Amino acid sequence: MLAIGTELKRRGYDVAISLAEPYADLAEAAGLEPHPLMDRQAFDTMLADPAMWTLLRGMRRVIGGVAAAYLQPLFDLIRSLHRPGRTVLVSHPLDFSARIFRDLDPTTPLVDVHLAPVMLRTPEQPARLTPWRFEPTRHRRTFRLAYWLGDKILLDPLLAGPINRIRRQHGLAPVRRIMHRWWLSPDRVLACYPEWFAPSTIDAIPQLRHVGFPLSDGPLSDGDLSDGPDQPLDLPTDRPLVFTAGSANWHTREFFLRAGEACVKLDRPGLLLGGNPDCFPPSLPPGVRTQGYVPLGKLLPHCSAIVHHGGIGTTSQALRAGVPQIIRPLAFDQFDNADRVAALGCGVCLHRDRDLAGKLAFVLNDVGTAESTRRIRDRFGGSSAPQLAADEIDAVLTGRIAQV
Repeated sequence: MLAIGTELKRRGYDVAISLAEPYADLAEAAGLEPHPLMDRQAFDTMLADPAMWTLLRGMRRVIGGVAAAYLQPLFDLIRSLHRPGRTVLVSHPLDFSARIFRDLDPTTPLVDVHLAPVMLRTPEQPARLTPWRFEPTRHRRTFRLAYWLGDKILLDPLLAGPINRIRRQHGLAPVRRIMHRWWLSPDRVLACYPEWFAPSTIDAIPQLRHVGFPLSDGPLSDGDLSDGPDQPLDLPTDRPLVFTAGSANWHTREFFLRAGEACVKLDRPGLLLGGNPDCFPPSLPPGVRTQGYVPLGKLLPHCSAIVHHGGIGTTSQALRAGVPQIIRPLAFDQFDNADRVAALGCGVCLHRDRDLAGKLAFVLNDVGTAESTRRIRDRFGGSSAPQLAADEIDAVLTGRIAQV
């Protein structure tokens, strides 16, 4: 979202962005106008909760504790910043406030940004939502019933009340099955991944456009592989194995212990990436080192493989770098991303940490994996996703102004 906002700012837009307080400095450095809705203490409390990284409880925490809890403050912010005839709303999938405002004022265009295909309901190639062997949403005969039950039992109880409360206050009719069709913008939906990553979403809805992976690492932060803001990255020369569970996951000590053991077993150097010093074990084997935030776009071409959680940013950077992946999914879009990487032949899914060394040995030596990663790496190029996204946002706003 920062990358898209930066491109819009370059084109002359005034860009306001709502976010959590820890990211406000990044937005301000990019020339955007940050509006923190979640303070640092609430953000840290959320990340410190191990339930965030479990399947159902994590979904409840994010949808109920973030999307629903901040619905009214975000709606109020949109109303305060709205300039009639001059505003375009650009929303994250969990921003339901902008969708309410679009119903309240249909002259204000709304562009949805979808970073991963998992949240689009496509019966031709259903997304994987769980690690379960039998998943009702994955089968044609049970697809519609499974999503209907999910809406009725889980999603609507969390979302419908807060959303319809705001709608009633402004004379709008209530909505149900929030995440079935209503939540998608009728104006434009941007798929921030290429068509070859999720072919089934090409014709999912008429207003959807594929713009490709954002591939934005953001500005360098303290603790990067550099000696200062103007110094080049000190990139590894020993082609380490990289391990990360995502910068937002603070509960990785056991995983990193297993990673160190795998490096010793394979006689390979290792690099552990974490977003908090408490992520790391107190001691590690020789040749295994730790690091905070590192821009993966620069790091991964100098590494042998990456073991990660399956977040779409890490997944896409590994595909572009042409390095084999082992994905250890925990929640959210990660199971689906792991499935798609495996289907491309660029990696495998890790179900048990005790199998880590064996899985690494396989991807490091498998000829098919090496060929697939090279083939996919060669697909990258051309215009960047933030540029293409900004083109679509320009077109939607210009078209709406012309209609008025």
